[in-house]
Amino acid sequence: MTASYNNVQILGVNFFNDTLEHALNIAHESGGLILAPSGPGLAELGKNPLYDTALKEADINLIDSGYLALLWQKNTGHKIKRHSGLKYIKSLIEDPRFKENKKQLWIMPTEKNASVTQNYLISQQIVLMENNFYVAPFYQPTAIEDADLLEQIKTERPEYIIFAIAGGKQEILGHWIRKHLDYKPAIICIGAAIAFLSGQQAKIPSWADRFYIGWFLRIIADPKTFIPRYWKAQKLRSLLSRYGENSPPSSLSHSTASN
Repeated sequence: MTASYNNVQILGVNFFNDTLEHALNIAHESGGLILAPSGPGLAELGKNPLYDTALKEADINLIDSGYLALLWQKNTGHKIKRHSGLKYIKSLIEDPRFKENKKQLWIMPTEKNASVTQNYLISQQIVLMENNFYVAPFYQPTAIEDADLLEQIKTERPEYIIFAIAGGKQEILGHWIRKHLDYKPAIICIGAAIAFLSGQQAKIPSWADRFYIGWFLRIIADPKTFIPRYWKAQKLRSLLSRYGENSPPSSLSHSTASN
């Protein structure tokens, strides 16, 4: 890592435990792989070595999961600084340094997501063209690579690469992209966070995110999708109890997250 910050090791992963301003400055000044792993994703640690490696070799892992933060405080007595992917991308979009730099590439799951996100960014005074958006294909849940995306990045050399696709895949792909570049852009994996701002998913007010209940609003809006997803996060309790700061043993199986 080229940038220093306060961190805390949980389940073998170094998590960012510093100010939001510092996290934004690292993106602008140092670049690197910036992840915000979800609670359900962290509950699967040990099951996909590619995902585990992406987190362990990231430049920053934001503490997105309120459940993780609460469990860690309960188990250790130490409060950690939580900066959700939603808070991070909202603050990034509001940052004049980001607004003024149009060398951005957004990786989106569908054409519709790309179009709605483009219109939302225009409303935030960030006017981007269609070539600032890349619609990802459906990635298989094994080794996740994308030669077309890599070639576009090498040609256009964006300074900000924002992944807004499924957790469990974006981290692996972002890590693969970083390894194959000869420069160091900010590679930011925020999943569905931009969809909360653009209206594609249920709005999560700042107060709800601050009090760790954004997950509850998502469940109310789409229970069939989010009840099973957040139920997976329950495994975090037993993982933290058993392993604490240490990595869970690897089962060498692969995640099956979808785009």
